[in-house]
Amino acid sequence: MEIYQIRYFLAVSETLNFTRAAERCYVSQPALTKSIQKLEDLLGGRLFDRTKNAVQLTELGRAMLPNFQQIYTAAQNTKEQARRLLREQRAIVRVGIMCSLDFNRLLPVIADFQVHHPHVLVQMSEGTMEMLSESLDKNDLDLALMSSPYEFPKRFSTHALFAEDYVVAHAPGHKYAQHHQLQLADLHQEAYCSRLNCEYADFIDNTLDQVGIDLVVVQESPREDWIASMVRAGLGVAFMPQSLAELAQLPFAKVMDAHFRRQVQALSLAERPVTPSTQALIKQLASWAWQ
Repeated sequence: MEIYQIRYFLAVSETLNFTRAAERCYVSQPALTKSIQKLEDLLGGRLFDRTKNAVQLTELGRAMLPNFQQIYTAAQNTKEQARRLLREQRAIVRVGIMCSLDFNRLLPVIADFQVHHPHVLVQMSEGTMEMLSESLDKNDLDLALMSSPYEFPKRFSTHALFAEDYVVAHAPGHKYAQHHQLQLADLHQEAYCSRLNCEYADFIDNTLDQVGIDLVVVQESPREDWIASMVRAGLGVAFMPQSLAELAQLPFAKVMDAHFRRQVQALSLAERPVTPSTQALIKQLASWAWQ
């Protein structure tokens, strides 16, 4: 007698319909019917009476129903207890990743860490700079990978990872395609696609305002993939980290008289003790050959 056979029996007893029971168990109806028949052979009698229009439990089926329910519940509880014990045996590091970071650039170091620390489960989530900072404060994260144009508050311990330039991404046929370098003045009155979750958005806007450069915002989105598609379609240009422009295979130019460059860092809460697993991940992130 197998647990899956009991699960199939319980599904039929609840639905009184072999087709719906098969759908509930994500198996074909012939496979479910065959499993029920094997269970009946093992018990020595029919569990269901089937007519053209109805399915009913037999006397044997009604007698077996409470036993099978108890067996199935016990099996599920045992499985869950085993999973819980295994989770408790593994150390967990909760890592928040800023949504403007190229995940493909971070994945190799995370994968390498897990190969060398198989007992550690790295749980990753995404968020804006504000969301990740709040999650660190609330102890919902052990570590956050992010950047800011301003100095992080002293309540955070910071570990430098890598730096990269902000560039102006544009469509392949754009007028900027003839230039790998731009001046701020070249951007005046340019159609612009705004990345709403960009941690440098206000900093860049303020810099442009100070020198009288106006961008004409034609599109806005918090999604990096949408912005990349808009830029590629020629709707406008966008300031973005070079890694995101390269990921989207967008041509780009650098602004020479305003060097926007971000430093990506790993942050933890300074007053909270860091677990050995978190410390090991920080060490690997900080020593990784990012270039």
